[in-house]
Amino acid sequence: MQHQKMFIVDSKILPQVYEKVIEAKNLLRNDDTLTIQSACKAVGLSRSAFYKYRDSVHDYMSSEKGKILILFMLLSHTPGALSDIINTFASVKANILTINQTVPIRDSATLTATVDMKSMDINPEELVQLLLSCKGCRKVDIIGME
Repeated sequence: MQHQKMFIVDSKILPQVYEKVIEAKNLLRNDDTLTIQSACKAVGLSRSAFYKYRDSVHDYMSSEKGKILILFMLLSHTPGALSDIINTFASVKANILTINQTVPIRDSATLTATVDMKSMDINPEELVQLLLSCKGCRKVDIIGME
């Protein structure tokens, strides 16, 4: 069996056809009434290009079911900050698998959380934006996803 190489590449340097394939796949995933032909037409993509790349092009930040997301956060030493973070996870149906907060030093604490995105209502980028709006949250980074 041949070893398959996988890369994470900024979409700005790729031909536009790859992004159109992902757009068409998203349309098909979100609307059961669409055909491949109508999804391709909606995004300006030929069906042959869709079929050629559909199994090889994937959106790294998509909210496909069953993914695990690992986040690193920097929090200010503010009462209720951790509670606000946990409530935000619950509000989008993210299942917390692990959570670890350090003792605050110089008014800052770090928090690492691992969440199951299987039932989440939003994608990881939207979760990061929600977490950044939480009380005392200074920084959120995605450090891993599988």
